[in-house]
Amino acid sequence: MAWLKLVFGSLILGAMVSASSWAQSSSLATESDPDSQPARSFQIQVRTLFNQENFSQLDEIAEAARSQKQRFLGGGWKLKAFYNALRGPGSLTSTDDVWNAHIERLGRWIAASPSSSAPRVALAGSYIRFAWKARGNGVAGTVTPEGWKLLSERLEKACDTLDDAKSISAADPQWYWEMETVALAKDCGRDTAEKVAGDASSVEPGYFYNYIQYMNYLLPKWHGQPGDSEDFLKSTSDRIGGAEGDFVYFQAAMGLNCCRRKAQMPNLSWDRVKQGFAALEKLYGSTNEQLNAFAFMAVRQGDSETARELFARIGDNWDENVWSSKDRFERSKATLSLDGKNDVTGEAP
Repeated sequence: MAWLKLVFGSLILGAMVSASSWAQSSSLATESDPDSQPARSFQIQVRTLFNQENFSQLDEIAEAARSQKQRFLGGGWKLKAFYNALRGPGSLTSTDDVWNAHIERLGRWIAASPSSSAPRVALAGSYIRFAWKARGNGVAGTVTPEGWKLLSERLEKACDTLDDAKSISAADPQWYWEMETVALAKDCGRDTAEKVAGDASSVEPGYFYNYIQYMNYLLPKWHGQPGDSEDFLKSTSDRIGGAEGDFVYFQAAMGLNCCRRKAQMPNLSWDRVKQGFAALEKLYGSTNEQLNAFAFMAVRQGDSETARELFARIGDNWDENVWSSKDRFERSKATLSLDGKNDVTGEAP
């Protein structure tokens, strides 16, 4: 996996990627969404088993989540929630001693499960987050020499761990998500990023998180041109086909266009987004957060009819992850009396 080590090297030298991009972990269990309680309970269970070092049961849970493609309400994968629960000791601000204890426990899991890729994928994700802890969230000029050194060392360990995991099994789609975090680094090379995305789709076409990662890479602010992300999403959704393809389209729109001052993929088909939401409700049912996200996008799109229908369903159950504040939620409803598209910025209409 020499190419991955070269990419990590360019990341260290270029320092062009923000903390919110490649270091992010997509949480399925958010306190503000009442529908996320099953995911929260599942993650607590995973974390408890990990703390108890019940590694055999963790392996069983990971295998069932992957092979049975288990999902929560809203279509979120249990496998993603499983790894999110294990990506660190709980916070980037935890002390290095706490982080090292977490990593040592993952090492004991590896020793107890030599034929399982799950603890290795979990360890790689932890090393990546631990590396970013050393770097910090500031711009490159604020990083200390010691921070760069620790970043390099920990990313090298992540690289070796990913290599080790794939030698056991290439069937875990989360492995590719961790790999795709690397594709956000400076000078990774589009061919490499595209290959990782293609391999991920071949392993598990339904693991939509990997598509969102690659579309983020293709945004103009990183390594793509205007329209690249939209074109990739259309071709991917068309290839998957049917309701599942439409669902992926909606999830990507929500992941990259919702809850931001401006849409990152402005050229998406709004009709396809609406079609995707209908597919979501048909296939998996929608969560309160998804209802709010769709309403957010409808307001910005200027689709007053759809927005009013969604606000009627939402009632007072506004979602903090989407709107940030109740005031922003109420102001966004007020924009329905205006014509045209809206930025949903939170400013008075």
